[in-house]
Amino acid sequence: MGLLTDNGPPEWHPASLELKDACRDAAAHCKEKGKNISKVALQYSLMNKEIATILVGMNSPKQVEENVTAALGLSSLGIDQELLHEVETILEPVKNQTWPSGIQ
Repeated sequence: MGLLTDNGPPEWHPASLELKDACRDAAAHCKEKGKNISKVALQYSLMNKEIATILVGMNSPKQVEENVTAALGLSSLGIDQELLHEVETILEPVKNQTWPSGIQ
């Protein structure tokens, strides 16, 4: 829903302000390092054996190509472990934070 993107989530996103701010800070940190937070998040999800299903939103053919390239590159390049650790540190205060959704 846009939290882990360079553009950030839409105004109506139900996450807390604290979570939105942490994700924005993580995205900015990745950008400073010349990396894209969406690519880092996708690669992390794909390499994490505890995550069984990944849903990725894409709004253009270019994004589809970028995501396929990121997924395929994971096997040959791996993930930037230093950057991943830095992002995890930024997100630590909001780790596992969620919001209610669906039928109550």
